[in-house]
Amino acid sequence: METITRKSDLKLILENCSHLYQVNGLNSLMDEVFHQVLSLKIKFPLLEYAASYFYELLPQEQQLPFCDAIESLNTMGGNVILGIMLQKRLNEHFEESFQKAAQYISNSEEWYVSDIIGERVFGYGLLTNPGKALPLIKNYAFHENNMVQRSTGAGMHYAIKKGLKKEFTKPVFELLLSKASIKDYQAKRGIGWAAKTMSKFHPDLVNQYLDQIAAKTTGQWFRTKVNIGLARHKYAQGN
Repeated sequence: METITRKSDLKLILENCSHLYQVNGLNSLMDEVFHQVLSLKIKFPLLEYAASYFYELLPQEQQLPFCDAIESLNTMGGNVILGIMLQKRLNEHFEESFQKAAQYISNSEEWYVSDIIGERVFGYGLLTNPGKALPLIKNYAFHENNMVQRSTGAGMHYAIKKGLKKEFTKPVFELLLSKASIKDYQAKRGIGWAAKTMSKFHPDLVNQYLDQIAAKTTGQWFRTKVNIGLARHKYAQGN
């Protein structure tokens, strides 16, 4: 498999994609994207650059059809493009972007789809617009699809790690606690990841809930993640 490591090389490919789109339309663009981008080995930051390029290239009415076509190709790199395309649509299409993210995640059983899109859409949305995002994340955290549940954990992890506003850390951790007794493996992976990150970055907050964390109704997996996070905080402090 050919590897692209330089932005300059990728830019040439993207310019050719743009030319084909201008001449022959969306179907021609999709063929080129599949063969010259998604069939190559390209690191995520370069794929994010490509996604930003496509977002600027396409008019709004063709962005979601483009995303639907990308999803149908079922490639790992395509999920990075989907995540960034939806992320960039958050300003004008916030709830729609969350809904499309959940749709794409629901359509796959691969864990990486959940995490790649969850971080870039749910996580970025929570980080940059927590007041608007949190009610939606609370809803999707109890979605019927376990991969969507997992993706909310990936999103919360991302937002916490990147500096979620302090006043939103408490309701986020309370949401995590409300999921502390779940049994599904995939959902536990995402929620546990976020709980561990919260414990590492905000141990003082987490310590306020030690009684609830120790309760019999709380899953041992949740306590383990919290304890790992607290231990990592102590290690980072040199204790």
